[in-house]
Amino acid sequence: MHERTAVNPRARRGLVFATFALGAAVAYPLAVTGAPATGKPPGADAASPAATANTAAPLAGAAAKPVSGGGDGPHGALAMAKQEAALSKIVKPIAPDGRAPAGIEPTFWKAIVPADNGLTDARVALGRRLYFDPKLSKDGTVACATCHDISRGFTDRRGTSEGIGDKIGQRNAPTTLNAFLFSSQFWDGRAASLEEQATLPITNPIEMGMPDDKAVMAVIAKDPEYPKMFQAAYGRPATFDDVGRALASFERTLVFLDAPFDRFLAGDLAAIDDDAKSGWVLFNGKARCVSCHQMSSSSPIGTDNRFHNVGVSARHKDFEGLVKKAMDVLAKDSSKEALDRLALQTDLSELGRFVVTRNRSDIGAFKSQQVRNVGLTAPYMHDGSIATLWDVMDHYNKGGEANPFLDGGIEPLALTEKEIDQVVSFMFALTDVRFAEENKAEHERQRALSKTRRPLRDDAAANRKVLPFEGRAAGQR
Repeated sequence: MHERTAVNPRARRGLVFATFALGAAVAYPLAVTGAPATGKPPGADAASPAATANTAAPLAGAAAKPVSGGGDGPHGALAMAKQEAALSKIVKPIAPDGRAPAGIEPTFWKAIVPADNGLTDARVALGRRLYFDPKLSKDGTVACATCHDISRGFTDRRGTSEGIGDKIGQRNAPTTLNAFLFSSQFWDGRAASLEEQATLPITNPIEMGMPDDKAVMAVIAKDPEYPKMFQAAYGRPATFDDVGRALASFERTLVFLDAPFDRFLAGDLAAIDDDAKSGWVLFNGKARCVSCHQMSSSSPIGTDNRFHNVGVSARHKDFEGLVKKAMDVLAKDSSKEALDRLALQTDLSELGRFVVTRNRSDIGAFKSQQVRNVGLTAPYMHDGSIATLWDVMDHYNKGGEANPFLDGGIEPLALTEKEIDQVVSFMFALTDVRFAEENKAEHERQRALSKTRRPLRDDAAANRKVLPFEGRAAGQR
C-alpha cells in the first residue's frame, strides 16, 4: 500500500489523468507513485503462461453458481419484500430541487431527464412499487425485480432470463444500475428511452406475459392504492404510458457511481491496489478497452453507446442464413412489439442491432455495455455465454471469433496472464462501494474459477502465431 505523502491531491489527480494522454510506459509510474518513468510498462516482465489450448467443454458448464444471496422467491429471485428492505439501505434520496446526483454533470443530468417526466418523490414511489409488483405479470410470479434482482447486481445472474411459466428467453438481463445513462435501451437499442423500454417486458409473451396494455391497467385498477399514487404522481388517472414513466423515474434513482476507482481519481491513492492501477493503464492502452468503453463526464459508465460485432454469436450461428430469415419476417411485421418478440423468442436474436436497422454493418452487433459494477453482473455478453471476466479478457485477447461482420477494432492483443489479471482487477475496482462485500466475494469466486477453467483461452491466436483465415481455410468454424 502506498503512503499518501509529498504529492498534493489536486496535483495527484492531474497526474492520474495523464494516463489518458501519455503512453503506459511514461504515465504509469506518474499515476502510481509520482516518480519518473523507468521505460518499462506494467507487466513487462510477466511471462505468458505455459498452458495455451482451449478446452472442449461447453461454456455453460464453466459457470459455477454466482454469489447472489436470497433466491427464496419465484424463479430464484430474492423475495420482493426482502429486496425492498435491502434497497432502502443503499439507494440515496433524490435531491428536492432536482439537482444532479453525485458523479453526474448537472448539464448532462438536465439533458437526460425528459421534460414531461421530471423526478419527483411521488413518481419515484409509484415506480418503485411497480418495479417490485409481480401482479403485473400474467401468472403473478414475475416483477421487474425478478430479472433485475437487488441481491444479484440488479440482474438475475442467469445466462438468459426466465419469465412466466419458466420460459427461457434468448438474452442476458443487463443490470438496471445506472441504466438511465445509456442513450438507448436493450442490447440491440430497440427502445429509445427508459420510458419506452419499461413497458415492453410487461407485455412480452415470455417475460411478464400480459396480453396487452388493457389487461395491465385492469390489474392496476383493482389495487386501491394505485389510482391515488398515479394521481399524485401525474395529476391524472392511471395510463399504460405513465406506468413506463413511473418505472423510468424509479430507475433514475439507481445511481451507483461511487467506486474505489472514483476515490482514487479524487486523490486517495490507496483506494485501489497496484494491480488495478496497472489495469487502468492497460485498459486505456494495450488492452484497447477504451476503444468502446470510454469514461468521461458525458459517459461516466464507460460506454460509447454504439453497437459492435465482437464475435460472440459467430461461435455458433450462420449470420447470412439468419439475415434471409429475418428479412422475410420483418417484411410482414416490423412493429416494436414484433422486434421485442424476435429479440427474445427466436434465434434471430443473434443478429443484434441488424433486426432494428436492417443495416448489414449491424449484423451480429450489440451495444457496448457499461463497465460500472461489471464485477457483479456475471455471466457476460448478450447471451450470457461467458462465465467470468477472465473469460471475457480471453475472448478479446485472441481477437474474438472470426466472421465477415467482425468489428474492425477487434484484433489480437497479446496480453500476458499478468496483464489479464490486472485488467480484471481494475474492472472489479469499478464496483460501487455499497456492494464492497459482494464484489470481494465475486472477485474471489471468479478468480478461483479462472485457475481451473479457461474455455476461451488461446495464446497462439492472441500472439498471432495462428491467424483467423487459417482456420477457415482448413474448414474450421
